Amino acid sequence: MRNSITRIARIAPLIALLLAASPPPVENDHRNGWWRVYFTSPGSRTHSADASPDAAFRRLVGHASKSFYGAFYDISDEAIAAEIVKAHRRGIDVRIVTERDNAGKTALRSLAVAGIPVTTDSGRGLMHNKFAVVDGAFVWTGSYNLTPNGARKNNNNAIAIYSTELAEIFTAEFMEMHRDGVYANKKEFGAFGALAKKYHVKIGETDINAYFSPDDNIERILLKRLEKAQKSVRFMAFSFTSDPLGEELIRLHKKGVEVRGVMEKTGTNGKDSEYIKMKIEGIPVRIIAGAGRMHHKVMIIDGSIVVTGSYNFSRGANVFNDENILVVHNEEIARRYLDEFDLLFNPRRAGNR
Repeated sequence: MRNSITRIARIAPLIALLLAASPPPVENDHRNGWWRVYFTSPGSRTHSADASPDAAFRRLVGHASKSFYGAFYDISDEAIAAEIVKAHRRGIDVRIVTERDNAGKTALRSLAVAGIPVTTDSGRGLMHNKFAVVDGAFVWTGSYNLTPNGARKNNNNAIAIYSTELAEIFTAEFMEMHRDGVYANKKEFGAFGALAKKYHVKIGETDINAYFSPDDNIERILLKRLEKAQKSVRFMAFSFTSDPLGEELIRLHKKGVEVRGVMEKTGTNGKDSEYIKMKIEGIPVRIIAGAGRMHHKVMIIDGSIVVTGSYNFSRGANVFNDENILVVHNEEIARRYLDEFDLLFNPRRAGNR
């Protein structure tokens, strides 16, 4: 009991920092003290910069007391890189895993120059993860890359969860990539893969599952989740080229489940996109086109289950890339994601936010 009290006291400043922004009222509810959700607001004139993913992420790094492990496809935000370097210089155990194609960028180079261990992949697929584990207690993930465009121009989401059990799962995945991804004969992270099994934690009444591709066959997992949908499915997709997932959404639509979607315009006219097929079958799908990208990778099932993470709905994400998702059973969290969906699906509201 004494150890638990000591640990709570130690992480209390981090919880306070996550609360330091100006979030919607639901985040001030003590019953939801273990989670925070953040969305970017490209072009917004009213959105508080303190509540943006990049500001929240800087706070999280800035108040790390023990360790920071980050696996991100892209890190080009120099302000965030500077915060990570500061953490390293004050003695925090900082380690980074990233995609080799982005390793030459100034921000990432500054981490290596500072002496931070940076591991890059060199396999067929992409190291496409977007997650961090802080102090063995906080997990951060979503669609947000640590880039200026990711924070200011693109539609992105991030979720921060306080759970030592979930942090342990993500730390094991991170360490596997960081430790084993450099072997000369097997450099593709996916070749190592954690044990292909379901990772589950329970926080209060909330069930959370974490999965990692290519080991866990995320496409199959999503299909099984969708098969159980009774009322509605909402999706926000940067890329949607998975035939099985597209066919399942069409099946649900024909069955009477209310299916709606939002897609990034880029690629929707390609031969592999599911967009035309869905439109022909009568599924309402809105295309987002703008200065940035509609970069979410989200599904909301029956208004109570949220799927989010780095995983695009594509074969490459399932078979070749290193990716991560969370499946979160929580109506209040789902409501936040549904609000974001509604803003993007409704052109008038989306244009005014």
